[in-house]
Amino acid sequence: MTSALQPSAQLLDTPPPSAQPFTDELWACVEREKAIHGLQNLVRAIKRYHRRGLELRGVNRQDLALDAASGTLYLVAAPRCRAVEDRSMSGLAAESIWRDGRLVGELAYENFMGETYPGGHQMAALLQDRATMAEIGLLHPGLPQLVATCVSPYGELAMLDINDLSDALEQLRREVLRKFTYRVGARSTVGNYVFRRNNQDSCAYVLMESSLGSMTQSVGFFCVADGIGGIHDGERASALAAQSACRAFGRAMAHYGGEEIARRPGDFARAIVHITSQRLALEGEFAPEKNRGGTTFTCLILAGNRAGVGHAGDSRAVLIRDGALLAITRDHTLASIFKELGEPPTNPEQADTNSRTISRFLSTSMELEPSRVDGISPAFATSLSDAPVDLTQMNHIGFEVRPNDLFLLTSDGVHDELSAERLGQLVAMHATAPQKLVDALINQALRQVGRDNATAMAIRVE
Repeated sequence: MTSALQPSAQLLDTPPPSAQPFTDELWACVEREKAIHGLQNLVRAIKRYHRRGLELRGVNRQDLALDAASGTLYLVAAPRCRAVEDRSMSGLAAESIWRDGRLVGELAYENFMGETYPGGHQMAALLQDRATMAEIGLLHPGLPQLVATCVSPYGELAMLDINDLSDALEQLRREVLRKFTYRVGARSTVGNYVFRRNNQDSCAYVLMESSLGSMTQSVGFFCVADGIGGIHDGERASALAAQSACRAFGRAMAHYGGEEIARRPGDFARAIVHITSQRLALEGEFAPEKNRGGTTFTCLILAGNRAGVGHAGDSRAVLIRDGALLAITRDHTLASIFKELGEPPTNPEQADTNSRTISRFLSTSMELEPSRVDGISPAFATSLSDAPVDLTQMNHIGFEVRPNDLFLLTSDGVHDELSAERLGQLVAMHATAPQKLVDALINQALRQVGRDNATAMAIRVE
């Protein structure tokens, strides 16, 4: 018994400070999508034990902690855990699997139905009576199937292993997942500075729908590029970057599909930046006379209910959520480097030079290494949660998107000409109308008669 209990403690979850002991009252308030996520986390914990040849001999509610904000369930106690001596060829015995997994079905029922689970025998009878199912409202696609796997260890519907429970939860997730739509506003202009005769900025976006089985979701790719390197070289570089990135996104959709992109939007966004960098470097390799151009590049992927970002340069991505302006990216400029080093500029002229000197960008003269393609900034990751966050993980899987979220992508010709206060005012005035917001941002920048082109894109999630 001691040899089983010792490793079992190491397999328990470590909940964040925001988690509390599980209560039915807290669980009833968790949104359905988050509840499914929480149950999936619980199943992953159970799997850890089963893979080690350990059975929990049932999971009780007092063994759990719950982060009510995210809906995540944590297995924090396993007092009855023991090693299974008599295991079948396929793993644990059916009764052990059912005993450890049945709470998942009970909690799913209670969260969706808003009432106490009636018990195994009553539920078994209920699931065989379609009229009663309709009467009580047990109709949500995927929910009866999930509950049925947890009723009994015997019969055709019984779990063969804990993976059956994972599959049932994944199907329920697909049925529940809300389909977001995106309304986009975009505008790019040469500006009104007399020495700016062409527009070296570029912006582009692609909207697609992905439909697979029960799940249909919108998938979008959005990017802004600000050319560097002279009148024509910068213009070519930014346009080529925007075109190449959109094509790369299209290939990713064709090869992987929207569902896979939704699992790892951060990985795909940064990969597209790297692919775009390779395309620009290839242009310079085969046309040496064109190898003086470069461009900043910032892109956003929205897929399912997640977002990912890829970034190089001083164009910016910003999230406006509940009235707060949250900078997703950090500028790659000398000013940012000196600020991080704690070395402020000695005079205004030096400050201006530092802010306009870009430390990282895409170039026709060389490829940008994958490790230098940025994603979410540490400050942004921290702003999304009171609990500690894993920045590396977040840059893989992205972050959650919510209804009414508003994303802004801008070149420095816009955000350098607007104060944070004025930006907030314009957002408040036009938050539900992306094109009006973009026009207001550009018009405000033009009033400053700035020295740069001006480009902005706004994406509202609905």
